[in-house]
Amino acid sequence: MNQLAWSVMSGKMEGIPALNTDTTTNKFCIAKSKDETSICSKCYSWNMLKTFRKNAVPRFKMNSDILSSRVLDMNELVRPKTNNVRFNGHGEIINTNHVQNIVNYALFYPQVTFTLWSKKKALIQSFFNKHDKPVNLLLIYSNEIVGTVYKSVPKHFDKVFNVVPHGNYEINCKGKCIDCMKCYSLNDTTKQIIEKIK
Repeated sequence: MNQLAWSVMSGKMEGIPALNTDTTTNKFCIAKSKDETSICSKCYSWNMLKTFRKNAVPRFKMNSDILSSRVLDMNELVRPKTNNVRFNGHGEIINTNHVQNIVNYALFYPQVTFTLWSKKKALIQSFFNKHDKPVNLLLIYSNEIVGTVYKSVPKHFDKVFNVVPHGNYEINCKGKCIDCMKCYSLNDTTKQIIEKIK
């Protein structure tokens, strides 16, 4: 039987497990990868999964299929190994089944803080207009326009992740996530996360 597989992340995300999905078969990601005005055209995940991380694609695709096909039973939600985790270190939200499964994860494991990054603002807002957001789920809007820092946080999101070029910006995302935890702490009040483009 196929089951969800949490990933051990590396680089910047070392120490933060992630439940990843497959960027290379996600219709949204495929379309955005061709959009030169979007950070998605420089996607780290796309580049990795097409080259030296090709071996991860079948597992991520399996996660995509499981999470998007139906709302899972609670006993199908494989427990993460730590209490601060990420959804979609690779990939993007696929549909409302996917969002509901993320919500159910947070409800089933209330001692874990879950963080989701998404560029699909309309889908997230539509879903949470009708459903309560668990207190242990942080939603981060991933701003796709390089060099534009959001002035406010969109409805239902907790923070905005912005990527900027060189210039006069207050960079507050440097180094490893595990050493910072701005995006993974329920007590952190930072609203705008700003990282320099790599």
